[in-house]
Amino acid sequence: MNSALQLAPVLIPARLRPPGAPVPTDVDPPRIHRPEARAVLGNARLLTLYDQASWSEGPAWWPQEQTLVWSDIVGRRVLGWRVNGAVDVLLDATPFTNGNAILPDGALVHCEHGRRAISRSEGKGIATPIATSAEGSRLNAPNDLIVAADGTIWFSDPTFGLENPRQGIPGHSESGRTALCRIGADGTARRMADMKQPNGLAFSPDGRTLYASQTPEHSEGDVAIFTFDWDGATLSNKRRFATVPEGIPDGFSVDRRGWLWSSSNAGIEVFDDAANHLATVPTPSICSNCTFDGDQARLFITGGAHLWMLALT
Repeated sequence: MNSALQLAPVLIPARLRPPGAPVPTDVDPPRIHRPEARAVLGNARLLTLYDQASWSEGPAWWPQEQTLVWSDIVGRRVLGWRVNGAVDVLLDATPFTNGNAILPDGALVHCEHGRRAISRSEGKGIATPIATSAEGSRLNAPNDLIVAADGTIWFSDPTFGLENPRQGIPGHSESGRTALCRIGADGTARRMADMKQPNGLAFSPDGRTLYASQTPEHSEGDVAIFTFDWDGATLSNKRRFATVPEGIPDGFSVDRRGWLWSSSNAGIEVFDDAANHLATVPTPSICSNCTFDGDQARLFITGGAHLWMLALT
């Protein structure tokens, strides 16, 4: 095994922050672009939960543990913020873990740049790879993932983690493709649709529309969030949905209303399902991704060293 990928289990979580209240964040209030956003964001407050990571990504709400899970990619850790304010190391010496999601049985699944894999863990010890290839060739460097309502796993597979030695192990793409992939009920991974450096992804509330961003470098016109129709077997009818005013739409989440909350260089950009730009939620620095808690009363946002929480009204 490459020495850069030696994995050390954390059997007892290491505590990075003791229990305590979140810290108010010195940032401008949300900018409301359409009146329907005022009832949701009019009194929203951005709070800082943690500020000592190297590069925060992949937030996922773990309802069974009432914990927000996220990755410190460069620091090679998966972290957990508890509702009492404590922050623990859940997995240590990780293989450059990026996206995280929760399976119906409460297990965690992870995107690993270093092992070019989708892995599974119980939130402690060492994660076990469950997919390292698709259709006869190795995965690139899985970036973000979601678990659909039927329990299948969807993930984006760009090459960023093969190109940035701070966030992965340098390598090449065996397939020559960057794609959206799905692990079906039989455990087999398939490439469902090619995209130029796919990144974030999320389903609409009814599960019939898949949103996915593509963020190729040096190709500004292609940087956007797209939608696909999903009929239970194939993706079709790819179309442009929205772009963000500043930077790239890295990771995002879709709420029960069908509103899409996307990361950007300016913060979080909020769109309705018709792509109307509803609001901008400023953050102190570039944000990478976001996710809701189970009640959708809080939006957790990752970016740089930080984990923030937006308390919604």
